[in-house]
Amino acid sequence: MPPPSRTTVAAHLSPSLRNTWVDRVAHDLRGPLAPMQTATYLLRDPEIDAAQRDELLDLLEQQIRRLSQMIGEVSDFGRAEAGRLVTRRERVEVESLVADLAGSLPTPPRVELDASAHGVLLEGDILRIAQMFQLLLGMRLARGVPAPVAARLESGRGRLRMRCTVACLEASDELVDLLLAAPHPDPPDDTLGFGLVIAGAIAAAHGGRLHGHASDGEHVELVLELPCVRPPTGRGANA
Repeated sequence: MPPPSRTTVAAHLSPSLRNTWVDRVAHDLRGPLAPMQTATYLLRDPEIDAAQRDELLDLLEQQIRRLSQMIGEVSDFGRAEAGRLVTRRERVEVESLVADLAGSLPTPPRVELDASAHGVLLEGDILRIAQMFQLLLGMRLARGVPAPVAARLESGRGRLRMRCTVACLEASDELVDLLLAAPHPDPPDDTLGFGLVIAGAIAAAHGGRLHGHASDGEHVELVLELPCVRPPTGRGANA
């Protein structure tokens, strides 16, 4: 496998577009601060009862987790820009990894594993590979659309391919190109919307790529391609 290369994920964006999403990210990062400041102020009230205190502490914990996740996204984006996403090299079996991740996601994906993908191994940073699969299998691109991701994995000619169909209102090829290069303009969850950018950077750092297109007006098909390691004789002979 070739060594990880520098992946400048947004270098081709126009200055105006880049400034627009930088401003939005800065705005979103400030989002958790207002409820945290309010909760801190109310907790100083000596007359607050136990139930109210617990509720405010739960609010603080929720917003701290949200802010931590956002900061993690910005950190990963910076590492991707500097080509420092991958720090270790190990082997991981795709089938086991996907099974573990699918069961841990809030909306479990529908995963179909072709016979050619049984026993296939990936080589690289296990934590980053798991992060990439988790981002794609748990991807949400539209608000109010709880449909799970439908994924199919297959392999051939030394490559693993995972095709993910994701619900996305008013899907278009132009939108997919934008989401692969810049944060989601209106993320449907509490993230900053860097998911596809980071997943694409992890794929590139492992010698693969992430691309996609609009499959119809309501879905996007994302295609992950990665080099895979031929498993031992007798397992996944088509890989």
